Amino acid sequence: MRKVCFIIAYDIKEKNRLQRLQRLISTQFLQLQYSVYYGTMTRTHMDTFITLIQKVIHPSDDDLRIYEVEPLENAFVLGKRDEDIMLFSDIGQMII
Repeated sequence: MRKVCFIIAYDIKEKNRLQRLQRLISTQFLQLQYSVYYGTMTRTHMDTFITLIQKVIHPSDDDLRIYEVEPLENAFVLGKRDEDIMLFSDIGQMII
């Protein structure tokens, strides 16, 4: 199956849920900003991952969004770049 690129962004109201969600998402995704993550996986794997996420968040208090996006190497950055973050393409080449 073909891997697809995703961005996950969230706003979680309660600290314990926030920490649990951060731990879960960081196992599969690269943190781009405080509550924004990027990663690739198959759609089937993403469906399973969404089920795990739903067990953590509160449906009426929290806001979590998942976007299917182009590969990160096709993105551009405006403004300040964080030198501590290295980005890699799906074939393992560092993106400068």
